[in-house]
Amino acid sequence: MDEDEVARRPRRGGMRWGLLTLLFLGIALTCVLVSNSEGQYSGLTFLGLVVGFGGAAYCSYRGLKGFSWLPR
Repeated sequence: MDEDEVARRPRRGGMRWGLLTLLFLGIALTCVLVSNSEGQYSGLTFLGLVVGFGGAAYCSYRGLKGFSWLPR
């Protein structure tokens, strides 16, 4: 392989924004289930909801921003 072939290859790796989004949504779901079993929201479950939904929104934005099927 010469340098041109290596440069034309699509790069692999990078951030997996979809998996991180699912992780943050899992945090939010856990907080909802815990607060439902307790019968009320506490500060920790509310903070977990904010972190979960905020992180999912950020990861979704970054994933969509970096996605492109057009050549660069």
